Amino acid sequence: MIAEVPTIAIEQVFVWNNNSVIVDEILAHRLGLVPLNVDPTLMTMKGPEDPPTDQNTIVFHIDITCERNPKAPKGSTNPAELYINHELLSSHLKWTPAGEQEEVFAGKPPAPTNPNIVLAKLRPGQQINMELHAVKGVGKDHAKFSPVATASYRLLPQIKIKKPIPPNLAEKFQKCFSPGVINIDPRTREVSVDEHNVRNDSVSREVLRHPEFQDCVELSRVRDYFLFNVESESAYPPERLLPEAIRVMRDKLAVIREAAEALREKTSSAADGDVPMADS
Repeated sequence: MIAEVPTIAIEQVFVWNNNSVIVDEILAHRLGLVPLNVDPTLMTMKGPEDPPTDQNTIVFHIDITCERNPKAPKGSTNPAELYINHELLSSHLKWTPAGEQEEVFAGKPPAPTNPNIVLAKLRPGQQINMELHAVKGVGKDHAKFSPVATASYRLLPQIKIKKPIPPNLAEKFQKCFSPGVINIDPRTREVSVDEHNVRNDSVSREVLRHPEFQDCVELSRVRDYFLFNVESESAYPPERLLPEAIRVMRDKLAVIREAAEALREKTSSAADGDVPMADS
């Protein structure tokens, strides 16, 4: 469902001038993958035949020219010192407000989430001038609309100490697990598993390599306890992505329920009516 959480990405690129070494198609592809900080709830979905409006399209412009730096240090070979605008960065995308957008996005002007993405390298005389249109979409249509960089899950580790660990081996036993997983009582030297930090264990099974701990511990996983890791690459903070995905799933279930009820009513109405007979 996360792939169907809507987000904003650059969909169309109008090139007015590009004499850099990167061809238009490759540069347009790179621009489309730049994550934007625009909240998708503030925009409407643009259909294939819909004209661009201030409610469904955000316009950016790029106008950058590389020039020699007259104040460059003598003998320098660093392009950042030799040239002005030697790189096209995501920060060069400048938002052009239209209609009511200036009021709608007053608190957070549309821009890339990371201003330091290198999109192209330029040298003196090279120029890039283009207009970019960003729209609302979902990841199942194209990866650039995916709000997630990486999403993964694992089962909760389970560590059971079957018999007491000798006090002289407490530190050695503790070092077999990730930091914070095993606690040692400073007074009694009793070893215990930290129920909160057990999720940090890397499940390296290092403890099983040592014969002195044989039959002392049982390692397993809780089969119905999932630990999800979600990294955001859009305007959504990570903690908002899962609720948004659940909302999408509920909307789909509502559509299915409505269709099923309509089908049931149709079937019921047909059953109550007269049944047509074939001509004899």
